[in-house]
Amino acid sequence: MYRIHKESNHVDFITMDVLCMFGALTLGFYIYSLWGIRVHGVAPLNWGQYLPVFQILLFVDLMVMIFMDAYHGVLGRGVWRELFATFSQAVYIATAGSLILFLMRLDTLRIWHAFFFIMGLYVPLCFVIRQIWKMSIRRRLLQKGIGIHGYGGRRMLVVTSANRLHEHITELASHNVTGYHFTGVALLDRDVSLREGNRLLGNIWEDGRLLSDLKVVATRDTLIHYLLENWVDEVFLDVKEWSLVTAELINEILAMGIPIHMGLSFMDAIETRNMNTEWICGQITVTASMNYVPMSQLFVKRVFDILGGLAGCIATALLTVVIGPLIYIESPGPIFFHQTRIGENGRQFKIYKFRSMYMDAEERKKKLQAEQGQAGDLMFKMEHDPRIIGQKQRPDGSWKKGIGGWIRDLSLDEFPQFWNVLRGDMSLVGTRPPTLDEWERYTPYYRSRMSTRPGITGLWQVSGRSSIRDFDEVVRLDREYIENWSLWLDLKILLRTVWVVLARKGAM
Repeated sequence: MYRIHKESNHVDFITMDVLCMFGALTLGFYIYSLWGIRVHGVAPLNWGQYLPVFQILLFVDLMVMIFMDAYHGVLGRGVWRELFATFSQAVYIATAGSLILFLMRLDTLRIWHAFFFIMGLYVPLCFVIRQIWKMSIRRRLLQKGIGIHGYGGRRMLVVTSANRLHEHITELASHNVTGYHFTGVALLDRDVSLREGNRLLGNIWEDGRLLSDLKVVATRDTLIHYLLENWVDEVFLDVKEWSLVTAELINEILAMGIPIHMGLSFMDAIETRNMNTEWICGQITVTASMNYVPMSQLFVKRVFDILGGLAGCIATALLTVVIGPLIYIESPGPIFFHQTRIGENGRQFKIYKFRSMYMDAEERKKKLQAEQGQAGDLMFKMEHDPRIIGQKQRPDGSWKKGIGGWIRDLSLDEFPQFWNVLRGDMSLVGTRPPTLDEWERYTPYYRSRMSTRPGITGLWQVSGRSSIRDFDEVVRLDREYIENWSLWLDLKILLRTVWVVLARKGAM
């Protein structure tokens, strides 16, 4: 019977993480108590206050570990990646923990002080413990033979073809962090003998060490016999020509009770590493996409969108009282502007904004595009756009900025989109939704930028806003966001958005 081994289910790392949190809490409260006595001359914190904070942070830590999939690929992470991962985890814990403390009315000044002492200790403590544990694992692997030899009790036979032999073995050996012991290689080529197979195998070098004991132990004709006569726990099957593999061969191996891992090297030419096996309409499929996102992280993203949408709608209502009359005085007509835009994967929706342009802006757009030499461009940007409410050129050639220009500079016109966020049409962070006429001219490559839910802000906006006029650069930034999406990336973009808006960088 096969037991699923998921690299992300590291009980050892989870246990150490919890112990680190316990240590940081205990040490943090103790240090803060001493600091409070010496610096402020106040009595130390009541240790009865320690328990609820401990319970909250422990719960949050466990939830963050689950939702972030915090230990996926932990054994392969270098020092800087591990430090970044530990810090990211601490940021999520601190954010969620602060919110819970506030809602439970445990947000006294002294509790906050102790809280930040705790989080300040958690990051270095957790990082150091993880590094020490990974070093001990690597040392154990080296002592017991990493690579082809492995260190565990699971014995694996590699079944492949001659033209995949060298690259396949070296790749498996270099990534053998789970400790398989490779018992040998079986070649499925019809005209390759054991002697010829071993000659092809030759000498494989790994970390400067010759692994001369790895042999070709079976051919297509002797594979079943070898499995019957030898100790093999699992089979790894990967060939470039799947015509060498028959269903009868696979079924015969499975009938012995031996699990088969079927590699997909024939898909190497596909330009993505994001693939996932799943059942679709009763069929086993390999799903390839620009990125693969766990549902747990999408759930957290949606929760933040709802909270942000609620707060944004309240702010929009307050801004309407101030901005609405100013817009109407300068340009009588509707306060809000709405337009059909393209959302995720081509879905149409109505986007809402504070109206920052005159009522005939759309009619004047084509004329201005022609005058600016941007006719046919997929993105129209113009400095000192005369369609903006209050934008006028003075006799000396300088430009006067009106209410429309100011609300665009400060991105106040975007606030009604929080209603779109609340409805689910948009997200706080994403890609900007194109108009219908822009979408109709998209190439397949351009279309990829709308494979995610559009956002009020995004990587493009915080990388230059209106100063980026090359649409190919916009698409590149949007694809970079989609391919590397994470909750931490969203948080960074939101923080950068605040700075970009306040500094009015790239505004037009």
